[in-house]
Amino acid sequence: MLAVKLHNRPRVSLGRNACLVPIVDWRSGRVLVRQWLRSTRTARYLTLVRIPPTHPVCLRFFYGPDDFFRQVVWPSEFRPLREWPPELLHALGEWWDAWRQPHVADSEPGGLMAEDPELVLGAPLPDTCIRWTKDVRLLYGPRRRD
Repeated sequence: MLAVKLHNRPRVSLGRNACLVPIVDWRSGRVLVRQWLRSTRTARYLTLVRIPPTHPVCLRFFYGPDDFFRQVVWPSEFRPLREWPPELLHALGEWWDAWRQPHVADSEPGGLMAEDPELVLGAPLPDTCIRWTKDVRLLYGPRRRD
């Protein structure tokens, strides 16, 4: 499984209890990373890591189509990634049909069933699992100067 870590310094810390954004597929992963970037304005770097199936992790998120009736998945135990139920992993990338806002012309239907997902590491992740580290400003493209 892939995950993204948002951090402030060029060197990433992937120790025990580090929170990452789980990436099931890039359609939902792009939305999740944008949500995390909005909530963490201080993040300057973005690191993509690969989580081995034997690495102990904990998955935490809120799940459901309605804000009032959301199911909370917040376990306290750490298990190897392959031991987590596949339906929980599938729920991280699941979409639902949201209603289109009538006053916004470019809004599109669809949203994630899972909100605020976290993948918490149960043990330090080795540096060999790091794929790349980028500056967050690369996501926004070049600035225009008038």
